[in-house]
Amino acid sequence: MNEKDTPLREGSSGAQGPYRPFVHLTTENAPLYRAVMGVFLKAKQEFTVHLRPEDVQHGLEQPGRPPLEAVVAALDKLSGWGNLRADPDTGRVTAVEDFYRRRHIYQLTQPGEAAEEALAAYDRALGRRGELQAVALADISTHLRTLLALSAPGPGSAPDPVAAHLTLLALVDRFSGLAENARAFMNSLQRTIDLHDAEVEVFLAYKQRLIDYLERFIEDLVTRGAEISGLLLELGTPGDDSGQPEDPIGPLLRLAAQREAADAAPDAGPAALAAAEAGWYRRWDGLRAWFVSVPGRGSQAKLLRTAARQAVPQLLAVVRALNERRARRSDRSADFRELARWFAQAPSDAERHRLWRSAFGLYPARHLTIDAASLDRDEADPVPAGTMPPA
Repeated sequence: MNEKDTPLREGSSGAQGPYRPFVHLTTENAPLYRAVMGVFLKAKQEFTVHLRPEDVQHGLEQPGRPPLEAVVAALDKLSGWGNLRADPDTGRVTAVEDFYRRRHIYQLTQPGEAAEEALAAYDRALGRRGELQAVALADISTHLRTLLALSAPGPGSAPDPVAAHLTLLALVDRFSGLAENARAFMNSLQRTIDLHDAEVEVFLAYKQRLIDYLERFIEDLVTRGAEISGLLLELGTPGDDSGQPEDPIGPLLRLAAQREAADAAPDAGPAALAAAEAGWYRRWDGLRAWFVSVPGRGSQAKLLRTAARQAVPQLLAVVRALNERRARRSDRSADFRELARWFAQAPSDAERHRLWRSAFGLYPARHLTIDAASLDRDEADPVPAGTMPPA
């Protein structure tokens, strides 16, 4: 392995064990390796299994397409790390000499594909901007009302397990999207607030739309959040074997768990049902914690509403600072740049010294001048250290 392809110190621990397919991220040639793996992922989407080095080179984007020798070297390195598998290329052998010449075709390995999927998820998470989904609040409310209706099917009948399971799945999916997007949006909003060096005109044009967006979501969160909280309280929590009448949600969660456990492996047994029930209980507890406050702990919806409200005055403060900076004719940096121009235009060093003294007030302290005459005078008539100056 040459020096360029040696993993950097920070990532060298990934060179062993199951994480070898990530080694290509910690070398100097990482951009080339990622581009090569991108060609294989695109080929997989087009149902192409094997690629020759010429195919990979052709798939790399211009400009700056590397020579074939560099592509072959990258393919060999990726094969050594387990991202690709190299097989002898016998499809173009027409003579004995061709058979002995080293040629390979390459394909993605399962670890290599898994590593690329993980990297794609990482890139998506970093680039996610997020949004405040007021429509999701309405959908969550609708699903909860459906669950409430399913929990009371009428005398002599039981809840429909299929409808209960599908409604719970839709509820969890909508809620998970709402929570994740809200978190991503608040993170991106904080970066926007901290972006004091943004272009003034762009920020000012964006801020009013953002403030309107926040105010509309806050209004929806207040009204819909109260409705959702009431429905969650009405549905209650799963039973706890205390002998008390069970809340409506308990049987629905067990029906969903039973449908999921029915697809478990034959040897899973009762453990699959217990795990499925525990999973649904956790999801329901998380949903309640997001919308229902308890003594000593505010709901996540309340915290999100507070953060969104605080963001509005923070945005206005940034706008004020930008307006002040734009209205101010000059600032300290502009003053120093102008002073530097004056120094450059001064005709002589003497004039530059005068400009320096005038700009910064660094005049000589003439009353402290020491020369031979003053030293002789002090020796002939020394002044005690404790002498006070005349009043």
